[in-house]
Amino acid sequence: MLPLLAESIPTNASALTEALTRGLQERGVTPRKVEVEGATFPQVETLCIDLSGAQLTREIRFPDAAGTSGNPLEIARLELIGAPVFFEKAPVEVRLVAERVVSHLEMNAGSGCLVLESAAAGTVFVEATRGALEALLHTIAVEAAAKQGLEVKKTKLTFTQEGPRTVAFRAEVTAKVFVMSASLALTGRLNIDDAMNARISDLSLDGDGMILKLASGYARPHLDRLEGRVFPLLAFTAGGLRLRNLELTAGDTLKVRAELGAAEQPIT
Repeated sequence: MLPLLAESIPTNASALTEALTRGLQERGVTPRKVEVEGATFPQVETLCIDLSGAQLTREIRFPDAAGTSGNPLEIARLELIGAPVFFEKAPVEVRLVAERVVSHLEMNAGSGCLVLESAAAGTVFVEATRGALEALLHTIAVEAAAKQGLEVKKTKLTFTQEGPRTVAFRAEVTAKVFVMSASLALTGRLNIDDAMNARISDLSLDGDGMILKLASGYARPHLDRLEGRVFPLLAFTAGGLRLRNLELTAGDTLKVRAELGAAEQPIT
């Protein structure tokens, strides 16, 4: 759901552009461009939102739809681009292109959302390089280890494809403990469901005795909270749209790709 901020519900392309821009900014996301074209409101020819360069964090929350109806809006072509966006400083490529989108506008006391209901066709993908994710993991490990008096020297992240939507991962951390180096490894699985929600499971720690003992006491409560937790990859993009032919692939780049629209309709 895309956030809106306006005194009243938008009734033309200019008002929708401003409401979307202000709604994103209110949630800490600065768009590079929001562009709405089409003079026959509530039908618009194009809606393009470019979030390239925007900084996203785990604290950002996008609105949920209050209901299933509102002021209708038909969008001939929708584009949402992040080339890249930065999630916790890690670059993530995001692109959504949808054709003949049915949606509606909701507004309550100055804030609201653009709810995407369906698309006749389109594609969506999210991808991040292993190196970028490794750097993000290293930053998190450094911050966590410093609280325990440890100094992280190196972090290595590897993926193993286990199925069309499941990837196993192993994160190896080498840290300095007093005058010695010791290793710790976090393993688990990442699965993507039909709605492009990511779930982490089977989290476990292993490694050298001293660092494993130190890390387990601190990390286990955090890992327990992560176990089974849902991370909606498309909370600010395709929320509400039907996805099909969804795939998760891992290598030097972690990629999630899906098509939009009913199965019998070709992608254009």
